Amino acid sequence: MLDLPPLLTERIRATPRPVAPGGFVLYWMRAALRATENPALDVALAAGRALRLPVFVYRALSDRTPYANARHHTFLLQGHRDVERDLLARGVGTAFHLERPSDRRPHLKTLAQQAALVVTEDQPVDPLRSWARSLARSVSAPVWCVDTSAVAPIPVVGRAWHRAFAFREAVAPLQATRLALPWLDHEPAGAAFVPELPFDPIALADADLAALVAQTGVDFTIGPVPATPGGVDAAQARWAAFRDSGLARYGKDRNDPLRDGVSRLSPYLHHGMISAHRVAREAREEGSDGSRKYLDELLVWRELAHHWCAHTEVHDRLEALPAWA
Repeated sequence: MLDLPPLLTERIRATPRPVAPGGFVLYWMRAALRATENPALDVALAAGRALRLPVFVYRALSDRTPYANARHHTFLLQGHRDVERDLLARGVGTAFHLERPSDRRPHLKTLAQQAALVVTEDQPVDPLRSWARSLARSVSAPVWCVDTSAVAPIPVVGRAWHRAFAFREAVAPLQATRLALPWLDHEPAGAAFVPELPFDPIALADADLAALVAQTGVDFTIGPVPATPGGVDAAQARWAAFRDSGLARYGKDRNDPLRDGVSRLSPYLHHGMISAHRVAREAREEGSDGSRKYLDELLVWRELAHHWCAHTEVHDRLEALPAWA
């Protein structure tokens, strides 16, 4: 492992291979569609600085994922548009590929074969977990999977938990220590870098997203939801509105469907369009009874599932359930 800051290295699960000479650091961005408070991006930038290599962020969207439909694709394209803008503003090279019937070539593998190091998010559920494992088997470069979702990192916790009270007690000191620290974004060491690409990238800033979706093979019977756009801007606006007007009442209103008492952040947290670390930090600063209940849902119940999947190979089958269930 390179000499990286401890708060970054504690989040990495790495294939045991040496970093290849030459090339570049490739960050395959899949499930943390944000350019700030993103541990995987920071690992890539810190590694690039240590190796004196440029960093490139590859982003793609496939229409062959389970349940791919126009609603999901539109939401993700909106997310990719925001993160593309923010990466370019930070001076980080990036390119986006939209998989569709006219282009289904293995561009990720082609790029990874040229890389000295591949960084991606540690998503412990299929198909994302299987995709990362498949890539690691097909390239010689090490693949580092970085936990971008949990305040208490997967490698530090190190085991699965079945009961919330035991998990809460075990990780509370770890979470409190990390929430007391602001997240410091790492800066790129050089100019924005884009390698020779095996595809024609799509610039999303002025793209017709509906037309792009129409080129894919997704299910078009499930359409977009205009009131829930994707992207970091929408995520931050939704969180700010709830934090300022609904968080204090969360404990009382959350189970009443007539009160609209929940944050509705799930799709944004799921796709990493907002940092759980930031949400938890700001909720803790708010300090109300509602925020304490919200933090219990975010840091205990959500992270319990995250860690359980990380250490349970058959997490999506009935045999994974404990005997007491």
